[in-house]
Amino acid sequence: MVSILAFIVLLGVIVTVHESGHFIVAKLAGVKVQVFSIGFGRPLASFRWGETEYRLSWLPLGGYVRMLGDISSGDPTSMEYDAIDEADRGRALNNKPPLVRIAIAAAGPAMNLLLPFVILIPFFFAADRYDEVASNRVGAVDQGLPAYKAGLREGDHIVSINGEPVGAFWQVAQHIDGYDPDSGPLKVQVRRDGEADPVAIDITPERIEQTQALVNFTRQVYRIGYQPAFLAPDIAVAHPNGALSRAGAKTFDRVLSVNGTPTPRFIDVRKALNDLKVGDSTQMQVERGEQIDPLLPFFVKRNTVDLTYTRQAGPNDDLAHAGNCISSVAPDSPAGDVLRVGDCVLSVNGQKHSLNAFVHSQLTNKPELAKTLDVRRDGRIINVTLQPKLVVRDDPLAGEIKQWQLGLVLLARPDALRPPEVVANQERAAFAWHRAKDQIGSEIALTLNSLGGMFTGRVSPTQLSGPVTIFYLAGEHAKAGADHFMRLMVVLSLSIGLLNLLPVPVLDGGQIMVAFTEMVIRRPLPMRIQDALMRIGVALVLALIAFALINDLWRMWRVSQAG
Repeated sequence: MVSILAFIVLLGVIVTVHESGHFIVAKLAGVKVQVFSIGFGRPLASFRWGETEYRLSWLPLGGYVRMLGDISSGDPTSMEYDAIDEADRGRALNNKPPLVRIAIAAAGPAMNLLLPFVILIPFFFAADRYDEVASNRVGAVDQGLPAYKAGLREGDHIVSINGEPVGAFWQVAQHIDGYDPDSGPLKVQVRRDGEADPVAIDITPERIEQTQALVNFTRQVYRIGYQPAFLAPDIAVAHPNGALSRAGAKTFDRVLSVNGTPTPRFIDVRKALNDLKVGDSTQMQVERGEQIDPLLPFFVKRNTVDLTYTRQAGPNDDLAHAGNCISSVAPDSPAGDVLRVGDCVLSVNGQKHSLNAFVHSQLTNKPELAKTLDVRRDGRIINVTLQPKLVVRDDPLAGEIKQWQLGLVLLARPDALRPPEVVANQERAAFAWHRAKDQIGSEIALTLNSLGGMFTGRVSPTQLSGPVTIFYLAGEHAKAGADHFMRLMVVLSLSIGLLNLLPVPVLDGGQIMVAFTEMVIRRPLPMRIQDALMRIGVALVLALIAFALINDLWRMWRVSQAG
């Protein structure tokens, strides 16, 4: 019952919004609307209000607005033609200028693209979970990116950017995402512990590439290289003869305390050890993982070990974080031949990084290309080249997925990050707009590249979903909670809006293409051509529906077998 209700609400809202766009613009343009239908085929229920009949039809695969003078009813299950009375000739769609017809056709997809904003902005504005947000304090800084090079350090508070006050991480992200390279570096004011006055730092964001794994598309984004989350106290021993090694510490040890004082974050460990004078000793308590079975590397027993650490002369540079260190290597993989557990990745293709997230981003960027790594092993730097291996994985829902694998896993602890400091969300409206815009932009890019990938072969057409899969997902997301269901509605609304803009007759994009062609040639297309295009479009749409249904049935069979 939950799935049925969720499916009705999901498609009902999306289709109604889409068709309302056509309906409203058509009415404003003076076009006579004969039928407003949710669903295709024979009506289950209907009523008339004014000159328009409103229908709920039996085939829940969309809807249509039937306008006087349209070559078809708008319903791909039928091909009907209208006789136009002389009194209504000026209200017929085919007698309207091309620009008007383009506006009417585009209004449906436009409403689908606007609906996510209507859903997400109130959600981000009102949801209790966003009463607090990550603060302006820097949790960790990547040593290979502009923020570190400019002087930003972990623990700093970013108080303003280009003269605008900053109180939360999302405001920093907003400045970085909207960065214009022609405007020069970001003027950042930082409040730092021990400094009476703010510290001025100029940071020029760097454009980096990121690849979305599922549909394998690459985009360029600006980053300065910091995160609000703090690093957990998981250490790496950089030098085999350093103070840490002599104390008995090992890479992947988690420091629980120094001299009896808890060290919940990596910066706490670094400060505690740096505060020691040369020759001073202190007790360290660490948590160390012990592998239970070599065949099951992710199952470990945690033991507590007491160590005595003595500060040596010279810089305390043998302490590093273990986030970019390899915790697992697959034997039959590119990494299996040249890497081993405990190796720490320092750079990928010449780009130096110190934070796990940025190392991982480099490793997964353009996954089909070889990766050259600088790796620290036992205090030495070695250089290796990995040629990714193509692996085909069968996912119950997505079907056949091609993945390029290197065969290595960096620090694999679910608690490898400590939560960022939080502050009250003082600017709910601006926050809601930022989050909605960011999420919708990402979903649009993903959808466009998914559609494009199906035409180029980059994405398997078996990932195309139809009503059966939508029915299944509607039920699953509804059971998971309102926010999950709303996100599904956002994704589906964007997908339907963009899909309808394809230049296929019957779809809105096809109607826009015909009207634009008439605007260019300055005369209507002959009726026989319009009729032929419409019949081709109907055949294509019905074939697409049939293909999607076949995908659905095969997908549901796989899901049932996996369960």
